[in-house]
Amino acid sequence: MSKAVLVYCLLLLASFSVFAQDITLNEVRKKYPLATKNDSICTELYNALNGKTDGTDILSGYAGGVTMLMAKSTANPFSKMEYFKTGKKLLEDAISHNKNDIELRFLRFAIQDNLPAMLGYNENLEEDKSYILKYLPMLDKLELRKAIAKYLVKSERTNEKEKASLKKYEN
Repeated sequence: MSKAVLVYCLLLLASFSVFAQDITLNEVRKKYPLATKNDSICTELYNALNGKTDGTDILSGYAGGVTMLMAKSTANPFSKMEYFKTGKKLLEDAISHNKNDIELRFLRFAIQDNLPAMLGYNENLEEDKSYILKYLPMLDKLELRKAIAKYLVKSERTNEKEKASLKKYEN
């Protein structure tokens, strides 16, 4: 085996070990909003989460969300639908194991809020919004509470009275 081939193999193995590193929930929380606007960050996050979740935790919910986002970056309609179905299942499985997790309910709300109605994945919007509005004041993660409030204030699905009650959490 030549030195060039050996060096190439070592570099390839090193690159795989970089991708195999675990990503933390805080890193995912920071990158996910960026992934909604940037295909390369979306792909990076997808690769970091793909196959590394157990289907029951918050990271599984984010893996579902980012998998659905991958549909935006492919032109193939069959691939789009496969990404969507796979992501939806991951998110719904995570929520079924954590029905009272406000972060997962918010993630689903934000996804359903932004998806085209023709996909038919919008049946939880009002339920999730009501849940979030009820339990947001009790959320002890201040940055997350702030991010959720900011999103809901901008959402067309939130009425003026709800927006007014959310303003206090934006700062």
